[in-house]
Amino acid sequence: MSFFISQEKFKAYIIENHPEINFDETKTVIAISTVKTNPIINCLYIDKTFFFAARYHSALDYFSDNFCLQANQIKRMYLVDKLLSTKLIIETNVILINQTNLTLKMNLPKLNFTPWHMRNLKLLRLKLSFNNGS
Repeated sequence: MSFFISQEKFKAYIIENHPEINFDETKTVIAISTVKTNPIINCLYIDKTFFFAARYHSALDYFSDNFCLQANQIKRMYLVDKLLSTKLIIETNVILINQTNLTLKMNLPKLNFTPWHMRNLKLLRLKLSFNNGS
């Protein structure tokens, strides 16, 4: 399975779903999850006022399962470095059915060779470390 994906395809998809945002290409990365040895590609748009994610089905070349959060729903966003990936953690004030807050955890691979992913992961690291004061 190829993890190379056109950033332009994701841009078109997010603008189609949220035409009100001022899209900035430096705020997009790829998160990869593995479920029962099946890699799942999620494209993310991370801004201080807006978070958007959508699953990309590379074999059939389409997006699905989009999800977004507004700034007022995000309590805290930070990165935790692992050996082969960086974990993005987003704590929200969204209350789930079991009365706990929704927390999103996504793996952002360090070894992904998609150029825009690598460049933007570095920028995200800088922005989040600056905002968190570390």
